[in-house]
Amino acid sequence: MRYAARTDIARLTAVTVIGRRPTQAPMGTWSPFLVKRPGSWGLEIAMALALVLWTIPLAWVSPLIDIDIWIRDFADANRPDWFDFLLVQTNKFGQGGLLGGIALGIAGIISYRRRTVRPLLAFLALYAMAGSVLVLKDVLPRVYPHWPGPAHPPYADATQSLLFTTLEPAGAYPSGHVLNTIVWYGFLVFLLGGHLKTWQRRLIRTFPPIIVAFSTTYLGFHWFTDCPAGLFIGVIILRVIQRIRWDTIELPSWLEPEKRYL
Repeated sequence: MRYAARTDIARLTAVTVIGRRPTQAPMGTWSPFLVKRPGSWGLEIAMALALVLWTIPLAWVSPLIDIDIWIRDFADANRPDWFDFLLVQTNKFGQGGLLGGIALGIAGIISYRRRTVRPLLAFLALYAMAGSVLVLKDVLPRVYPHWPGPAHPPYADATQSLLFTTLEPAGAYPSGHVLNTIVWYGFLVFLLGGHLKTWQRRLIRTFPPIIVAFSTTYLGFHWFTDCPAGLFIGVIILRVIQRIRWDTIELPSWLEPEKRYL
């Protein structure tokens, strides 16, 4: 009786332990990490309206232009060498090539391990949308704060810093670095969020945009008003990616040949 009782307890314990083990998705499937899939389009609409309302005053010498000039001049007059070096390093957190390469590598590893192309398709979609900001830079040309060049002051004045300039180079608006921190760090959480704690996910999604927006403005790489524009666009792009049901969306058989025989 005692032996039978011990055997039953051991079996019950084994079942309980097995029941608590995290289940793995079968090969050929993949589910991105989402705390909650976006429902209403309200935030995207709000971001689009904010972008329009933020952009319009930059076409003439408005208070926003005056703020840009003041911040540029204040930063130039109050940036010691050690601080300049620190900001240059932190500004690299927004380099699209580096972030995109890291995201591609992680998406590739997940695709290989799960035997599915879906993470790579999500990467390509995000890459295409993030790259579209280059079109907007051409549509809304604007010189950089240290135009015509860091070694050739005086720099751009209020009338020269407006949108739709004919001066060159003119690709300041919106800030691609700030946009990169929104979409690529958000995408990394999209890929790896299930392996991170809540505070880690918040840290990854919150601090890089703040750090890069500050450094890129203080260094004069971008005007202050370039940064919120990048944020508005980045939020829209990331939300669109989060809306797509990458785990269940129908794909052509040539992308998933293993499913022909299911």
